[in-house]
Formats: sequence, C-alpha cells, structure tokens
Amino acid sequence: MINRTVVAKILCSSSALVAGLWCGFSLLRPAVGHADVANWEVPREGPLPQGARSFVVTDLQHAPVFANAGMTDQLMGHVGYGAAIAVHSPRSGRGCRAQWLQTEGGWVCGDRGMLSVRAPTQRDGIPDGDEALPWAYSFTGRDDVRAYRNENAALTLSQDPAEFQVWERNWGFAVESVIGAGEGRVLRTRGGFYVRRRDVYRAAPTSFSGAAFRTLEGTERGIAFGWVALGATRRYEQPEERGASTLLPRLSVVRVYGVHGRGRRAMARIGDSAWARADHLRWVAPEPPPASVNVQARERWIDVDIASQTLIAYEGAEPVYATMVSTGAERFATATGSFRVWGKYLAHTMDNTENQSLPNHFRLGDVPYVQFFDGDRGLHGVYWHDQFGTPRSHGCVNLAPNDARWLFRFTAQPLPPGWISRATASADSTLIRVRGRYAFNR
Repeated sequence: MINRTVVAKILCSSSALVAGLWCGFSLLRPAVGHADVANWEVPREGPLPQGARSFVVTDLQHAPVFANAGMTDQLMGHVGYGAAIAVHSPRSGRGCRAQWLQTEGGWVCGDRGMLSVRAPTQRDGIPDGDEALPWAYSFTGRDDVRAYRNENAALTLSQDPAEFQVWERNWGFAVESVIGAGEGRVLRTRGGFYVRRRDVYRAAPTSFSGAAFRTLEGTERGIAFGWVALGATRRYEQPEERGASTLLPRLSVVRVYGVHGRGRRAMARIGDSAWARADHLRWVAPEPPPASVNVQARERWIDVDIASQTLIAYEGAEPVYATMVSTGAERFATATGSFRVWGKYLAHTMDNTENQSLPNHFRLGDVPYVQFFDGDRGLHGVYWHDQFGTPRSHGCVNLAPNDARWLFRFTAQPLPPGWISRATASADSTLIRVRGRYAFNR
C-alpha cells in the first residue's frame, strides 16, 4: 500500500488503490506552436533575460509547482503543457538543473520549459457559453483498438508493438484534434495518442443540468421542486396508478405539494388533480448549514443528499443552485460526513488498468472538473451516462457537465490561469456535507 501522506502530496490518494482504481494526471496538450517568437532557456545562474515576459511549459508531463524552491515535499499543483505563466526571482536549488522560478502560488523548475516574449496566459481552461465540456469525447468500440504513439504510426497502421498500446472496449478519452479525412481519419487524444476514427464512437453527454435555486423555485417559495428521475413516468388524476394518465417525460421539472401513502405505492401530488409515483421523482430538501459554516460571511458550501440523489450549493444559509446527482452504488457507497475539498483538477484520468489480475478494465480519460474531498472521492462531471437521480458511481458524486463546471467555479480557491490542478488548503477550502441513505424502491 502506498503511503497516504506521500500520495496526498501528489494530489492523489491511497484509497483509490483500495477501490481498485488508479489516479493519474491527464496529459492536457494544447499546441505550443510559437516558433516565430523569441525563446530562451532558463539560465543556470544570474538574472532572467531582458524581454522575457513569461515561462512556457514545454514538458508533456506538465510543470509541478512547489511551495518552496528546491523542496519537493509540498506540491501546490501543476501548470499545464503549453501554458505561459509570469515568473520572477530566479533562485538556484537542488532538484533543478536550471534555476527555480517564483510564480503565483509557488516555485516551478526552469527545466520544465522556456522563457518567452509571450504574454502570460490570462484565463483558466474552463469554457464559457453553451459548451459545458472543455473537449469532445469518444470511446473505443471494441477490445483490441490500437492507440498509436505517433501520427505516422497511426496513418500507416504500424505493426510494430513498440508504436502502439492496445485499448479495451469503452475506454473514454478527450479528442484534441482530427487528422485526415474519410475512412483514414485519425483522432489525436488529449493524452497524446492517435486512434483511428473508425475504431471509436462519439460520446453523447447528457443535456440535463440543474439551475439557480430561485429560478427553479419560482414564485412558490417553500414548495418542494425536483425532477422525474427514472425514465418517463405517468401523471394521474388521483393518488393511485389507475384511470386516465398522461406521459411525464424523464428529467421534467416538477413541484411536490405533498405525498400520499408509503413505499412503492406512495404518490406525490404535483399539481391540481395531478399525481405521480413518488419513487420516480427526486426533489430537493434544504437543511440548515453545519455549525462550522460562517453564515454571516455567506461562506460557500455544498450539501449532497444521498437519499434524494440531489445537491444544493449554498452561500451561508441561502440555497443558490440545485441539481440531481449520482452517488456511489452498492459496495462503492459514498461516505457520509463533512469534508473539505483538498484538490481541484481541470481534468483527471480514472481507471483500474494497473490491476492486471482483472479480466476487464475501465479507463475514463480526462474526467472534467474534479474536486476531491474524501480521499479519491469527489465531485466531477461525467460524459458517459445521464442516469442522474440513481446511484451509479464508484463513490464519487457524478454531475452533469454544466453542473460540474458551475460548481468548479463556485468553490473556493480557483485555478490560476494556466494551471490544470491545485491543492487547496483545508482551512480555507469549500465544505462538502454528505448526508442521508439511498432507500428508494427500484
């Protein structure tokens, strides 16, 4: 078992191994492509060159940022490949052939890139507008898909085992670019591999998302609201499943004015002479904040209700956003309690491919907007299912992409421009409360 303290320092956790998972950094590879501008290697001593405006990361494994120069025991996060960051105060120190450079949040080794006249990156990697996900995603379509290590090997269908990996069915990945046309098209993954387009199928992420609490609540303050969660259900004119009915589509927003009966026979009143199966619905139930929340300062925190498979984001005692989620299922149950976000990742790869004893493996590359709060368990977006309202995960709290993006920006300690991950100080990071128990009749 890997030492928990050591693993935490690299923004991963040993509990991932217990669950049969492996936490690894996604290789986010935007094009560097600035051969027409001046670049300098970081000098081994002395001042930085005049005219250098930024440090551009050229290492495909990204650039770790440490709290102190020459000391790698406290990792603060990673700056992504291709990002340009402002640096100053060069300092010699162990662990770096060039000098250490001070930047926002810590120190980066000059070995990881070059000085440049480029202006520093001005924004984070989170998309605005209608595109909730940072990239398009695809899945492998069978068990023997070849993921080539370079473009030429993919285009020529190389038979050299050194030039490809074999990926199993339904492994997910983010697509950086498309090369070629027709049947010969090749997808370049965010991890730097090349996969034939004919060997994969596109992901179809959900269109579902929650919304501002006040928008969903509308004018009927204090009346519960929620969604149809388990397939389409029926709307009846009386509190029982008989007589005339109409279809109520899945993910429809509903009001819940009361519940008649218990268990599987319970019916929720969703309007005048309108009833639906209560166990087909999920509605939010706001609760007072934990004592540790600074209500007067409108501290931001998140409440996850396993029983209703819903989430509410708060500012102090005021609910500001609500949505459905998918928490852990069966032996991978999401633990209840109060936690603090300890690490934020723009993207993170989740898989169990290190365990060679398993007959089949899963790999979900570039999982977006990950916020770990309980070991390897965290909030994150999903591009592989839309079964919100039902436990589905390995212990994490699954979110629709737009909800995950919103929460990533809502929580404390945002990623500085150019960063792809950061450790968050527990005292100042966002509180996550997980409560309840899933007990719906299925």
